[in-house]
Amino acid sequence: MERKLKNSNGTDIAIIGGGPSSAFAAIEALKRKKEVEIFEEHSKIGIPIQCAGLISHSGFKRLKIKVPKNCIQNKVRGSIIYSPNNKKVVIKRKSTQALVIDRSLLDKFLIRNAENLDGKIHIKARVLELIKGKNNNVLGIKVKKDGKIIEKYSKIIIDGEGVQAKFIRQVGLPKVKRSYIIPAVQYEMSNVDIIKDFVEMFFGRRISPGFFAYIIPTSEETARVAAATNYGRPIDYLKYFIKRHPIASKKLQRGKIDKISAGSILIGGPIKKTYSNQFLGIGDAVGHVKPTTGGGVVLGGLCAKIAGEVASEAIDKNDTSENFLVKYDKLWRDKFGREFQYQKILRLLINNVPDKILDKGFEAISKNNIPELVEEIGDMDIQSNILKKVLFSPRIFKLLISFIYALIFP
Repeated sequence: MERKLKNSNGTDIAIIGGGPSSAFAAIEALKRKKEVEIFEEHSKIGIPIQCAGLISHSGFKRLKIKVPKNCIQNKVRGSIIYSPNNKKVVIKRKSTQALVIDRSLLDKFLIRNAENLDGKIHIKARVLELIKGKNNNVLGIKVKKDGKIIEKYSKIIIDGEGVQAKFIRQVGLPKVKRSYIIPAVQYEMSNVDIIKDFVEMFFGRRISPGFFAYIIPTSEETARVAAATNYGRPIDYLKYFIKRHPIASKKLQRGKIDKISAGSILIGGPIKKTYSNQFLGIGDAVGHVKPTTGGGVVLGGLCAKIAGEVASEAIDKNDTSENFLVKYDKLWRDKFGREFQYQKILRLLINNVPDKILDKGFEAISKNNIPELVEEIGDMDIQSNILKKVLFSPRIFKLLISFIYALIFP
C-alpha cells in the first residue's frame, strides 16, 4: 500500500518533465539563484526518444549552447523536397545548415547543465496532479516516487509535460486541438542508399497525408525514416513509402529496421493562453512547436528561457499571480508569435491543397528560381523571414500567376 508523505520543504520553482524546454527554463532560473526541482516520470532522461533530431546550426547559436561532439551524428547542408508526382526542389548551401543529433544524449547534456547549477533532478517521479488553493492558485504538485506520494510545494509551477497537457487542462488553459496532433512512426534503418549530407522530404496524400515523409541521414548507410498522418495508421503509410514509393523504395527497400519509435507532431502552433496563477506552460504542452516541420527544440527552448526569466522575476517581486505572469505570454508572443502564425498558415495551405495543385506549385517554384532565393536568405527556424522576402521578390509575381493558373485550370 502506498504511503502518503507531506513534504513541508518547498522550492521556488517545480518543473514538470525533463525535456529540453524544461532544461532551458531551469537553467535561466538557476542562473538567477532560484531553487529549481525537475520531476521526470521516466527512469532515464531522454528516453523514450520521440524526435527526428534535426536541429539547425543557427538554432543552437540562438539558444547559446555548444553541442558536445558525442551528441552529433551527422551534419547536413541542404534538403531535397519531392512533390507528389516526384518533381524535386533542391535547396543547398556550401556550409553545414543543420546537425543530426542523438536526442537522448542532448537531453542528458542539457539536464546535466541544470544540475551543475545546483538544480535538483528527480527521475521515476510521476506528477499525479496539481495542489490547488483558493482563487485557482497552484500551490504545488503531488508526485509518485518510489511507491510513495509526496506533496511538493512551490512558488511557481512550470509545465513541460509534453503533448498530453494534463495539467494545462487542470488549470483551465485551452489544450492543443486534437486535429492538430499528428501521430508519427519513425524507423532507425541501416544498409540504406542515401545522400549523407541532404535531408529528403516527400509530400503526397498516398504517403503522408497531412504532413510529409522524411529521410534524415545519420551516417553514410544509416538514416531515420518516418511518416506522419492522422488519416489512418502512420505505420501503414511508412511501410508503403519504404516498399512502393518510386524514389524512396530504391533507397530503402534493402534496409534493415534497427529500431522503431512513435510519437506525435504538433502543427497548430501555440494555444491562446500559456499562463495562470503560479503556473507557466512551455514546450509541446502549449504548442511551442514549428507547424511546418514539427520541430520544437529551438523555438520551444527560446520560449522556455523567457519562462525561466519571468518566473524568477515574479518570485523576486513576490507576485506570482497571473496579473504578473502575463508578462511571459506577452514576451514570447512579441518575439515569436508572428513566426508561429506564418508557419501555421503555410502548413494549413499545404495540407488543404490537392496533390495536382501542389505538383504545379513545385513546377512554378522551380521555374522561377525560388530555391536560389531560399538558399540566399533561408532560416530553418525563423521561416517568416523567407516568406516575407519571397513575397516581396520580383520573382514571386510569376510564381503567383502560375499558381493561380494551376488553381483555375487543374
